[in-house]
Amino acid sequence: MALGTTGAIGRRSVIFLLLGLAISPALHASKLDSSIISMFPKDTSELGYADLNRSRQFSWFPQFEAQFVPECVPGFEKFLENAQVQETPSIAQVAWARVSLSDRGSGRVSGRPAGETGQLVAVAAGQFDDETIKWFLDGHNVHSVQAGPNVLYEAQTGMGMSEGYFALIDNQTVAFGPLEGLERILQIRSGSEKNLSENAAMMALINQVNGDALFWGVLGSSETGPAVQHLVPEVMKFPQANGLVGKLKGLLISAKASDDIELDFQVDSASPSDAIVLSQLLEAAMLPRRFQASQDNPELAKILDGMRITPDGSNVYLSINMTEDQMSTLIERNTFKLSM
Repeated sequence: MALGTTGAIGRRSVIFLLLGLAISPALHASKLDSSIISMFPKDTSELGYADLNRSRQFSWFPQFEAQFVPECVPGFEKFLENAQVQETPSIAQVAWARVSLSDRGSGRVSGRPAGETGQLVAVAAGQFDDETIKWFLDGHNVHSVQAGPNVLYEAQTGMGMSEGYFALIDNQTVAFGPLEGLERILQIRSGSEKNLSENAAMMALINQVNGDALFWGVLGSSETGPAVQHLVPEVMKFPQANGLVGKLKGLLISAKASDDIELDFQVDSASPSDAIVLSQLLEAAMLPRRFQASQDNPELAKILDGMRITPDGSNVYLSINMTEDQMSTLIERNTFKLSM
């Protein structure tokens, strides 16, 4: 499987296929609240989620966070620590997506895919002393922009934050991102345009994993084909793959806790017959990948050898079980390192 860096949430989502999470069986996932889901636009085609509160207890978390979670999230907590306005950690959950932008001057959302023109925006849930934080920011004359009832503060890069802006929506919600993308999700929150909860196709996918996984990624039809090609480029060497991949309807990737670490990858194809053929092509495509891994990455080879690919109705399920040691080894190799 390729571990290159193509597209935003796709880059983060597909990493789950090689992701191990050392979580005890008793640890249960939290559910992403509908109030956060509804802050993202209806045209969202990729959504990522991480339950940070449940994974901080593990020794591998700092390295994992640096490689997987959008950098604005740990950067904000670093700012709170440096400003001495709140003890860290404060963020329990985070969701992120590429947000498409309006055509300049028209006020209309561009018809171009978010991956080409969009901006990465994250919304975090937790407990924040928003009044004290605002007092600190105003007292230090931090540049801000008024956006309706919200104030957008410029990120303090000198105190650990990544470039961009953030909005303290209330004492439980903070949003991060470039100015235009952040302004759009705040407008959506105010009800000025339709939101993600009104996208039936995406919500059907989100509801399958939300509350059932500690980390998950959901890709709609426009992003699934490119993601599959990125994950398993070898599959495109087969002539039959072009038609099948172009008709894919969705992709779910999730990490769950069991006796071992269970990674589930679900591809929604156009028909049961397509699912059967796609599963066969994936099996064939993995043969050279397994051989190559056996030569230069023994731990990855063990993971790939245990991979299960199963068609069921119109879906293709790919499952991997991974031990804590295997996950730790992959993190040490910077397997999840991403460039934004």
